[in-house]
Amino acid sequence: MTAEILTGAFAPQGAIALRQMHVEPETGDTVRCRVGLIIDQQPVDLETSAPGAIGAMSELLYGLGAGVEIVSLHHQNDGAYIAAYLRCRRDGRTCWAYGRAHTGDEATARALISAANQLTDRVGD
Repeated sequence: MTAEILTGAFAPQGAIALRQMHVEPETGDTVRCRVGLIIDQQPVDLETSAPGAIGAMSELLYGLGAGVEIVSLHHQNDGAYIAAYLRCRRDGRTCWAYGRAHTGDEATARALISAANQLTDRVGD
């Protein structure tokens, strides 16, 4: 499958989109994560500290009422990109989600957002 087919099938557009992501190390395993999102067509800038970039993105999504549980995670090199494949769950529903970016952290963040878009009826629910 091509990246375009995977994106269409497992990363549909939804209420949440990632504009940018910046991760800086703090103490221990903690990172400071700053993201620019589009939520319901409005730009929103958020930040948090958490253990790892995936933990930070999960925390931000839960704060928006769009959190999902990662059931499985796999990364794959895709030329100059990293592809992230996630199996996620929310309220007894599951989905496969896909994200692609230059880093594994951003690819996983994009896949988490895709899962949130698939499994959340509305942001804030």
